[in-house]
Amino acid sequence: MAKLLLFTQTYPYERGDVFLETEINYLARAFDEVLVLPWIGRGAPTRQLPANCRALPPMVADAAEIVRAGIFSRAPVWYFVRHLFAERAYASPLRLAKYLSVSVFCRAILSRPAFKRVNKEFREETIYFYWGIGTAYLMPFIQNARAKIVRFHGADLYAERHRGHYIPFRGAVYAGLTRAVYISRQGMEYAARRHPGANQVDARVSYLGTEDGGNPPTARVDGRIYLLSCSSVIPVKRVFLLLEALRLLEDAIVWTHLGGGKQWQRLAREARRLPGNLEVRLTGAITRDEVIDYYRAHPVDLFLNASASEGLPVSIMEAISFDIPVLATRVGGVAEIVTEEVGRLVEADITAEELAQKIRETIRDRKSFHPRQHWQKHFSAAENYPRFAREILPGKSLK
Repeated sequence: MAKLLLFTQTYPYERGDVFLETEINYLARAFDEVLVLPWIGRGAPTRQLPANCRALPPMVADAAEIVRAGIFSRAPVWYFVRHLFAERAYASPLRLAKYLSVSVFCRAILSRPAFKRVNKEFREETIYFYWGIGTAYLMPFIQNARAKIVRFHGADLYAERHRGHYIPFRGAVYAGLTRAVYISRQGMEYAARRHPGANQVDARVSYLGTEDGGNPPTARVDGRIYLLSCSSVIPVKRVFLLLEALRLLEDAIVWTHLGGGKQWQRLAREARRLPGNLEVRLTGAITRDEVIDYYRAHPVDLFLNASASEGLPVSIMEAISFDIPVLATRVGGVAEIVTEEVGRLVEADITAEELAQKIRETIRDRKSFHPRQHWQKHFSAAENYPRFAREILPGKSLK
């Protein structure tokens, strides 16, 4: 009986790990049973799982429980003391704060009965860590001898996205895993440059994917240009850079932003003070299904992404599946999805004035792009996830 133990952050509790909502259906087909173990969450699961998937209770309810359990944990301290010095985590206050918070988290999880139980039971089964941080920090304590597979995305890979440019226990994670899977080729190359241990493990690139939402709706004929962006409203996504660039355009523009976040209220305030040619529509936080429903009902002329850092955005995959051209920053693995067939790339240090000009040019040329063709070849869930499950997860070549 083929079984999979899937470690997540919050899935299927609360809102996190949204990309798993698609992938889990393909994992369910590849294994007889899938156990999903999130490290944080409370209450009952909020998302429906396939019939042969079972959600285990989260290991901790909230951050307060992590602190309590971590401080009073009876887990051995020698490992954490050794890495404190080996990684020079004391070299700056930011590094030390990050190291201490992760250490408390690790000790909290090590003390959880749920972790102890599955760590004992899954010694010969496939274990899949959806993130390269979180429970993956505990790789040296995982007793599985067959297949420990970690998928690396963006925030769990790029140290620059963390205060102090530091991710603790990175070398220990690579030393303990069986196979590292990256969502972009650029991510795999980054890891090879930054972490010597990454060159000592079996490394693969496996793109995420999205389902086919169907044909895009018929284009509008009202003379206005419809622009769309989709992300959390947080600093790294630089939604305000988009707003500043759009202020400079003279055309009749309707810009819709899908997503909420800690800067959403500020964005809503600034959206009230705009020139008459620019209309802004803000949805706030919405579900992935609501995002797809939006695409099905609303024609879009151009998708925009101005992020300072990315892995390989699923938001762009969703857009190009509806044949929407893209203008995005050349960061992370974005160049692997935004090709000449899909749209245009701009540099990460672009100014608002330069971005406005690139938006004008891409709108002018938008009919020359064929994004859906690129999606069909490289980012279809129906192609990518069965291949991932078949070639990477079961680990037939693993000893």
